Amino acid sequence: MVRELERERQKRDFPETAPAANPVFFRTYSRRTQTGRETWEEVCDRTTQGLAKLGKLSEREVTLLHRMMSQIKSLPSGRWMWVGGTEWIERKENFSGAYNCTSTNAVDWRAFGLMMDLAMMGCGTGAVLEPKYINQLPLIRNQLTITLQGEIGSTPVQERREQTDVKMEGSQVTIHVGDSRQGWVQSYQTLLELATDEQFSGEVNVLINLSDVRAVGERLKGFGGVANPVKLPELYQRCASILNKAIGRQLNSVECCLLIDEAAVTIVAGNIRRSAGMRQFDANDQSGANAKTNLWQQDENGNWRIDPERDALRMANHSRVYHHKPTLEECIEAVRKQYYSGEGAIQWAGEAVARANCDLLPTQELRKDFLKSYEQGTAKQWLQEQYPDLAPDELEHRLARVGLNPCGNEFASR
Repeated sequence: MVRELERERQKRDFPETAPAANPVFFRTYSRRTQTGRETWEEVCDRTTQGLAKLGKLSEREVTLLHRMMSQIKSLPSGRWMWVGGTEWIERKENFSGAYNCTSTNAVDWRAFGLMMDLAMMGCGTGAVLEPKYINQLPLIRNQLTITLQGEIGSTPVQERREQTDVKMEGSQVTIHVGDSRQGWVQSYQTLLELATDEQFSGEVNVLINLSDVRAVGERLKGFGGVANPVKLPELYQRCASILNKAIGRQLNSVECCLLIDEAAVTIVAGNIRRSAGMRQFDANDQSGANAKTNLWQQDENGNWRIDPERDALRMANHSRVYHHKPTLEECIEAVRKQYYSGEGAIQWAGEAVARANCDLLPTQELRKDFLKSYEQGTAKQWLQEQYPDLAPDELEHRLARVGLNPCGNEFASR
């Protein structure tokens, strides 16, 4: 009887006009506690209390937020509904997990590791893959040979290492993957670094030991959910294959995209989150523009399949970045490409930057003048002249796009 009453109370949390509300809520936002799954009212309590602490809000503000949320009139982000008000989000290394969207310039291997870390915390990952960024990556110089060792979950719980341990002996490198988010990320980033490490003479034998990684179905105590490392062993093999094909040169934009997306495949398969990513290519990058062209192919028997070497590209939307205002013809071409493939979003970078700096461009005249300077490549000088008190780091931040995409379908996979 008590169980029936509780079930009825939970049903009343959402209106009858929203029949999918309960399944979506319990699938996505209700955390498991010692007394069972959270009710909608408990999620409202947890998240508003978290916001009160984060924003140092008054009692009146908290009351208003709670009423608007409980009545389903105004909600926090989906990210905050999952992690807001938890002990997990209060730890410094997890702060980024409160953000729904992120943007990272792919300038070094740390950027790749960061994007995997962000994705594992539930953030959407934006990767800027324009030449001025990826050309800063080192040349691929070493051939990687991967050997997997150790059965996942075979190490007793009390003996598992949390952090990844790396040992190097001559051309042999052993990576003991740690049983933590940071452990997965470090093992992935270490593999990328080995491909360009100058201390090796050209060949590196990499032994990946997975015995410390928790098995399928074990609880993730901090973030929530359960572990499912089903795709983790494949991650190292597939990344090594991409890197080995680029020996003697730098990675191109699509190869960078694939490395990021292979990590995303591992994370999505692990039930950690859905796919939510955006990759930004230069407008003149034809390989980026056509990365998903003919992704589905027919074999000799007429059966359709996805090109296995490009399958991971499905993890993100692709956008082409214009540093001049796109012409009518360029816009039509993009829309036509979207019609046939769902891809082909475009971004007029100047407009994106202008929108992000609306506080510095309060009039139409200033906005037009700024956009003109952006097309001429002098936006930084223009801002310096108009606002000489801007600190150098703030100036650089204001010129970043941070994933804004006014001409296309920003994070359409959400």
